[in-house]
Amino acid sequence: MVAAFSWVTLHDRVGFYLAVAAVLGALIGLVALVTPFVGTVLKLYVRLLLLAVAIQIVLGGVLYVTGHRPSSEVHYLFGAGVAVTLGITIAVSRRTPWPLSKLPVIVGAVIAAAFAVLALTSG
Repeated sequence: MVAAFSWVTLHDRVGFYLAVAAVLGALIGLVALVTPFVGTVLKLYVRLLLLAVAIQIVLGGVLYVTGHRPSSEVHYLFGAGVAVTLGITIAVSRRTPWPLSKLPVIVGAVIAAAFAVLALTSG
């Protein structure tokens, strides 16, 4: 038997993995409070997470165009919240001097994790 390909299933699975990755990023952020090297790793992690969120947004756009809608309209707000939070986090951390540059990334990682979990549960 050949399984049928479903954009909805792909979007759901990628969304689940993004929520897990965002929570992992938040945990890495909490560890980064005490370890300087982890702060550098977290900055790279947040950038990669933003790239993955962009791919998820493209998948969501394909679903929207093909007529598949989430069960709740607030799903769009939470999904956009993840992308905007990560984008602002990266922009602010670039302009902040080193010892303090970890804080926006840590806060952004925690907020993005909250938005990702909310998007997952609303969709």
